[in-house]
Amino acid sequence: MLPKHTIEPISRVLLFPRGDGNAFGQVAQACAWLLGRGLEVGVPRPLYEAHHAALPSNCMGIELDQLAAADLSLIVALGGDGTLLRAARWAADASVPVMGVNLGDLGFLTAFRRDELEEGLRQAAAGRLHWEPRLRMRVEVHRGDRVIATETACNDAYVKHGDIPRLLQLATSVGGESMATYRADGLIVCTPMGSTAYNLAAGGPIVDPGTEILTITPLCPHSLTHRPVVVSSTDPIAITYAGPSDISSAFLTVDGQLITELKLGDVVKIDCSPKPLRLVSPANNVFRVLVAKLGWSGPR
Repeated sequence: MLPKHTIEPISRVLLFPRGDGNAFGQVAQACAWLLGRGLEVGVPRPLYEAHHAALPSNCMGIELDQLAAADLSLIVALGGDGTLLRAARWAADASVPVMGVNLGDLGFLTAFRRDELEEGLRQAAAGRLHWEPRLRMRVEVHRGDRVIATETACNDAYVKHGDIPRLLQLATSVGGESMATYRADGLIVCTPMGSTAYNLAAGGPIVDPGTEILTITPLCPHSLTHRPVVVSSTDPIAITYAGPSDISSAFLTVDGQLITELKLGDVVKIDCSPKPLRLVSPANNVFRVLVAKLGWSGPR
């Protein structure tokens, strides 16, 4: 069971809305609630510059790459799981807890529904929220003796073919030991938190968030014997783009957002990130969400 850490009564909050503009009403609502109680509130600098005339005059614009110096108590992600993951990119390295308010459909990661926004803020102001650590992955792309990309993933990292639908050859090792050379459309490596994302759609296992493991799931493997594999998070994973050598392409995608084009021979190295995400966890565990929203049969 994951340890729970109390969040002290908040003093300064960053509101991080979804990027399509459809959460601006919730931004205004949260701003009014927080400022009305004497708390400090900000939004990402680009949103502030675009809409500052419609925001309260004492709402701040905050640079996302300077969160560590912003002295934040909490980040409130207003959207779905994708919005929360985008906020997590900035929050985790700054060790700031993230609370999600679901404005979408499933919401595996969000703690509150759309109509519970003020209740979530009320709990935060009263010091009644808790965060739990969520495992993250450090992902590097090695090209020869150079590291050409370094990212951190809360959910998943996957290698997949590009516009030309060719089977990729992905030589995979775990803990320095060769495991398999997959011939497949791609390969997903996910955290327990990410097990309900692309991994679930690809037939991978659903993993309890409290476990310290990573899951490797092939996408449409050519061999029927290739199945998802669960490994310890302490064992580094290496995926070498080994073919085909004719016209083809492969891409690495991290948390569905950050994309790096791979060249033949590139190695994707994945291990555990030293800093977890501090997530205000949902009241319902992942299995109750599956019962409620995906039609799994619950207790009778």
